[in-house]
Amino acid sequence: MALAQVVALLRAGSPPAAAWARGLDVPTGADGVPEAGRLAEVLTEPRRTAAVLAGARLSRDVGAPLGQVLEAVADALVAEDEAAGERDAALAGPQTTARVLAWLPVLGVLLGAVLGADPVGTAADGGLGTAAVVAGTVSLAVGRWWTARLVGEARRAGAEP
Repeated sequence: MALAQVVALLRAGSPPAAAWARGLDVPTGADGVPEAGRLAEVLTEPRRTAAVLAGARLSRDVGAPLGQVLEAVADALVAEDEAAGERDAALAGPQTTARVLAWLPVLGVLLGAVLGADPVGTAADGGLGTAAVVAGTVSLAVGRWWTARLVGEARRAGAEP
């Protein structure tokens, strides 16, 4: 991670302004906090930039060693990335299952046609076959909506700070 170089320079005895300049090519203000705009260009993700700036300001305000604070921030960001990866992996199964289940009716129609039945004619007869197709289509749409909602809620719950 980009902060590791700044932390290494700080642990080697570099002053904060020099560590930011040499480690990330980010200038600092008079207070020793890196310039937000340039830091955002280097880190590219707003949440990371905000976390690093908060750590630098905390270090400045309470006098905590900047290297230790940045190391803790970096560890937290890595843990957040790992959690997001695990969450995505856990949600891949339900999403794939939903996709497979959505294609089963199409496969059923094809299988029925191959076996010599007339699934399209039965579905379009205006009677019980049509009612079954409408009920199945509604159930499929509700199932897709419900699955998308559950996956979305899981993603949002995991992404909250």
